[in-house]
Amino acid sequence: MEDRSPAALAVVNADGIGLQVQFRWMKDRHSHTINLLFENRTIPVLESLEGTDVEPWPESPPLQQLSIEELRPSTRAALLVGMAGQSHWSMSVEPNPAEMEFQFDVACRLRAAAGHLGTAYRLLSGGSVNANMDSATIDIDGRRLAIMCDRDPPAASKIKESSDVMRIEPKTIGSAGTTRWRYAVGLK
Repeated sequence: MEDRSPAALAVVNADGIGLQVQFRWMKDRHSHTINLLFENRTIPVLESLEGTDVEPWPESPPLQQLSIEELRPSTRAALLVGMAGQSHWSMSVEPNPAEMEFQFDVACRLRAAAGHLGTAYRLLSGGSVNANMDSATIDIDGRRLAIMCDRDPPAASKIKESSDVMRIEPKTIGSAGTTRWRYAVGLK
């Protein structure tokens, strides 16, 4: 049986300021929260919105398996896979300490036209949000979290933001095959 204990990855600078992606098991899938780390505090900023086991097109990828792997010396990444309906999903979350960010690379293998594809986040921080189609910033306690979408195919993505939900979606979705979307979340 798979270990469903909470897991986390972090990028932290010499001053102890950084970001953390925390994974935890929620009903039948792994959810994740993006936290701001500073002054010995952990401030939850974004939390993935998860669907139910009956939704073929949930708000965020339904990821049932999680593995934390060492890609290079001192660099661990999260690799996740799952399925809903007839579609298979994968996501990798890789830290980039030089840029103080995490790279999210998400894919869905479709057998039919998608009802909805993307990753949805609930805004938890109460911070000030400024979003456009390719990027967003969230200002919290004097710190700025930036979300930057990949602009180039095959993993180009876009942001849709409403009052307390931010969606990151692929710019184009085919009727079958693999659709990818990629984005970075970092401190700026």
